[in-house]
Amino acid sequence: MRAHYDPEVDIALIVLESGSAVSEEHDWGLIDRSPEDDHLMGFEIWDASRNLPPELIAALPKSASTRDAA
Repeated sequence: MRAHYDPEVDIALIVLESGSAVSEEHDWGLIDRSPEDDHLMGFEIWDASRNLPPELIAALPKSASTRDAA
C-alpha cells in the first residue's frame, strides 16, 4: 500500500494494490477496481483539503513532485 497528498492539485491518493484498474468517477474523486474481479485497488480524492479531515492530510506524505520542488 502507498498513499500521498499533492497540495499543488489538492489530491490525496491511496493505492492498495498496483496494476491494471478500472476507475469509477464520483463527485469527490475516483475508485479504482480490478477489471478481473472488481476488488478495490485504490482511491483518488479530489479537493482533499475540503473532503478529508486536516489531520489525515497532515499524516499523508507529500507527493514526490512536491518534495522535489522544495
